[in-house]
Amino acid sequence: MTDGRIPRIVVEAARRQAAAEVARRFQLTLVLAGLIGVVTGVGVAGFDVVVGHSLRWVQHQPVWLLAIVPSVALVVVAVIAMIDDGDTATTDAYVRTYHERGGRLPVGRLWAKLTAAAVSLGSGAALGFEGPSLLLGATIGSFVEDRSARRLRRDDAKVLMVAGAAAGVAAVFKAPLTGVVFALEVPYRSDVARRAMLPTLVAAGASYVTYVALVGTEPLLSSGGSAPFDLRDLGGGLVVGIVCGILARLGAWSIGHAKRLPLRRSVRVLAAAAIFAGLAPLTAWWFDSPLHLGPGYLAIDWAVAPQRTVAALVGLFVVRAFATWVSVGAGGVGGLFIPLVAQGAIVGAICQHLLNAPNARLFPVVGIAAFLGAGYRTPLAGVAFVAEATGQPGFLVPALLAAAVAQLAMGPRSFSPYQHREREPDIEPLTRLPVADIMSPRPDTVDGSLSLDATVELMLRQNRRWAPVLMDGAYFGLIAVTDIADVDRDEWATTTAADVARTDIPPAAPDDPVSLVAARLRSSDDEAVAVTDDGVVIGVVTLRDLGNLEVLLDKIVDGTTLR
Repeated sequence: MTDGRIPRIVVEAARRQAAAEVARRFQLTLVLAGLIGVVTGVGVAGFDVVVGHSLRWVQHQPVWLLAIVPSVALVVVAVIAMIDDGDTATTDAYVRTYHERGGRLPVGRLWAKLTAAAVSLGSGAALGFEGPSLLLGATIGSFVEDRSARRLRRDDAKVLMVAGAAAGVAAVFKAPLTGVVFALEVPYRSDVARRAMLPTLVAAGASYVTYVALVGTEPLLSSGGSAPFDLRDLGGGLVVGIVCGILARLGAWSIGHAKRLPLRRSVRVLAAAAIFAGLAPLTAWWFDSPLHLGPGYLAIDWAVAPQRTVAALVGLFVVRAFATWVSVGAGGVGGLFIPLVAQGAIVGAICQHLLNAPNARLFPVVGIAAFLGAGYRTPLAGVAFVAEATGQPGFLVPALLAAAVAQLAMGPRSFSPYQHREREPDIEPLTRLPVADIMSPRPDTVDGSLSLDATVELMLRQNRRWAPVLMDGAYFGLIAVTDIADVDRDEWATTTAADVARTDIPPAAPDDPVSLVAARLRSSDDEAVAVTDDGVVIGVVTLRDLGNLEVLLDKIVDGTTLR
């Protein structure tokens, strides 16, 4: 070791030891995910049985009682919220916590929300059971991680929370694949959660088996009809997808406003109570059933019956949308998954009548996938739900097409304001790397005496957004194409690169750790920093370099950064 390097045999031993430790921790994660699934399955089954019985009792009461019970329940939920901290989010709480650094879902907050959810859903609020079920599983996952933090990798915190969320959805819908896909998709609008696939599969499978062992295996929705379809059906499915995407976009906008109503909670609750009191006799007269109450299963069954008219279906869509909006605005606790499913089924039924399609149940099923996929930006979850909940996997092709076009019509909106568009680079595992290992070496530099005309021509020719500026051969500062664009075009000929260069960005040394450089970039509005060695520019590091996780993780795994 006269040259000061670590012998290769030591490096190999360190790599084998690190690999064995990673494997052990991953196996522990899978075991814990299975336990989380079992506990979640039991909890969801208990919640579903108790609250479901209450809801069915309410739905079979006379109109005068249907007008009173939801109103009283809203007051009770408001009191619970005031005793707690007023936060009634369920699915949004999971998405929000997923994106918080070190975020946790505390068990102490769970009981108040579950109680409020039981009161809301058991009395007929137009919300879904999946919200509290997902929150229950995610909280259990977060709790288990807290108790096992020393035995797990730091990154397993969110993995177990995601696994718990998948377990909750898998149980309540008797749909393990839907639970996995929804929990992975919902944190982002155009991406999925990472590192959580196997743990979520284990948790969702364990939760599903536990739940159906206690409750039964009957499909959640009865699709009826037949799966075969033709080109006319595919074309109609695209129409359904576009309509669902547009309506889901309007729904996301209106639900967002319902969550931010500039009114005191007491005023919102009283207004909602009066509205529910009015909806009870209206729905009894119009639909001969309290279809404004509950998650929407009764509304789906009613909508797909062949004798319905288009006018009645449009009225049902409006009533259901309004009831859900009022439930959210009044602080009701529950999910939006099944309400979106119900709206999609109603839209599909309307299109079924307008297009006179021969396959009686195809378009309602397609509408479910499109509306749900667009609303939460989870197209795969919508399609998986259709296959699992209806028992008709043959509907997958038109459902996929409809979900795809619904995403386009949905635009950037979502029913969850806490979703991120894509994963942000996670640079924490890379903090031990020296910045020289990730920089772009031998950067094209710009002489500070060049005019901006010449500078921008040079940078565009080199396809560079950033370039180090040199004065007398020494590093002077950094210049970006956007800096040049901020200068009036008439002044480019008389302004030099040195006049515009950012001199307040200190260069990094080649052995500076990535964590230091990343912290510097995060704390400023800059997207690049030069790397110098004895005053000579040897590279440039950008946020894109820091986000290139695959290359950097390969460096760690291969041991090339061991010194």
